[in-house]
Amino acid sequence: MNTVRDVFGALASALHMASAVTERGPLIAAALLLLSPVGPHLRWEYQYTESAGTRFYMRCSYLGSRGLIAPAIVDNCPLLAWLDTRETRR
Repeated sequence: MNTVRDVFGALASALHMASAVTERGPLIAAALLLLSPVGPHLRWEYQYTESAGTRFYMRCSYLGSRGLIAPAIVDNCPLLAWLDTRETRR
């Protein structure tokens, strides 16, 4: 009888620990995004030229957890980009 109680006790403890981790999940995710050099960035400003109704982007700047950055390679300047700040210029 004690073995069944021990198994359920261990299961209850594991579920309690799992709930503590999931309860703090958003906080953990926010901390990882702030510490990581790779993360989401929002387009802040851009310059383009237009020819025959097509935009050709010349420069983009993005705002993210590391401040305002400009990626080394511009590809259509999406509104939201996942950038590695180690490969960008300030």
